[in-house]
Amino acid sequence: NATQDSITARYPKTSAWEIMLGMNLWGTIYNMIYMFGWPHGSGFEAVQFCKQHPETAWDILLYCLCGAVGQNFIFLTISRFGSLTNTTITTTRKFVSIVVSSLLSGNPLSPKQWGCVLMVFSGLSYQIYLKWRKLQRLPKKKKT
Repeated sequence: NATQDSITARYPKTSAWEIMLGMNLWGTIYNMIYMFGWPHGSGFEAVQFCKQHPETAWDILLYCLCGAVGQNFIFLTISRFGSLTNTTITTTRKFVSIVVSSLLSGNPLSPKQWGCVLMVFSGLSYQIYLKWRKLQRLPKKKKT
């Protein structure tokens, strides 16, 4: 997030998709080197497995497409609202997911875990309050 904020600040005309392309391109290069850079890399086994089980390749493709759609939302959020907003959204989603999962599965949280939930909720609430206070201080534009 911080890297993307600095790229956006340094090069304001850079779009979310250009940043996403650059990051994914470098990630792909690093992963290809890691997986196929030597004779016993795990990439060869993965390709062989997909050849033996072609239905797996479709599952992998669907998983990648879902990830790409999700990345669009992440990069657009960062480019339009900043990394703090993205971090708040991500943390809130994880927080709600854990609490709902715990309640639906019937696995109660321990007192320590509820304490952590309270800390996360308090931190999120405080961030929202600080942002609201900052917005209240900004001079309001008068309509002419």
